[in-house]
Amino acid sequence: MSYMRIMLAIVLTGLAFPAEGISAFAEDAMPSPSDAAFARERNAEIDASVARVEDLQAADFELAQNAEIEKASAAYAQAKFERERNDEINASLAAVANLRAREAQDVAEAEFESRQNAEADASMARVAALQQAEFESDRNREIDAAMAAYQDAKFADERNAEIAASLAAVETARREAEFAAARNAEIEISLSEVKSRQGSLVTGSIAQ
Repeated sequence: MSYMRIMLAIVLTGLAFPAEGISAFAEDAMPSPSDAAFARERNAEIDASVARVEDLQAADFELAQNAEIEKASAAYAQAKFERERNDEINASLAAVANLRAREAQDVAEAEFESRQNAEADASMARVAALQQAEFESDRNREIDAAMAAYQDAKFADERNAEIAASLAAVETARREAEFAAARNAEIEISLSEVKSRQGSLVTGSIAQ
């Protein structure tokens, strides 16, 4: 018999017998048959009471266990929810961080590409300026050479014209000299003939 059973038996026995009966029962070591039957009934009642108490205690224990289980389940569910929520928040924060990192990388790449394009444009502008300067220098040299050639050709033409004019003048002078010499010769011949005729006339007149 458990401790609870013993205590219930003592309590119920005390309730069943008055104080005098209890003292008499204590003095009488050998109970009568009626007392034994009564004791058996009382024991049966005690056992039933103990069983009811134990059932109540078991029910209370089960309720307490169920309450604890429900509480633990609720705490587990809450903890699981919080963990899942924390995981979602961490995943969201990681996604935002990754997005910001990608955006920052895109901005950095765009700025780098912009700087590269600006440098390339500046380099191309410098090359174009050098090429333009070289082209203008070559063009100026070509123009200077053409002008020099033109001047040389013009000078040569003018010189040739002067030479041609000089040659023409020389030729004209030569022809005029030849013509004058020929004319002078003709004049001299004519004069000689005239003198000869005059001399003949004079001689004839004297002869007559």
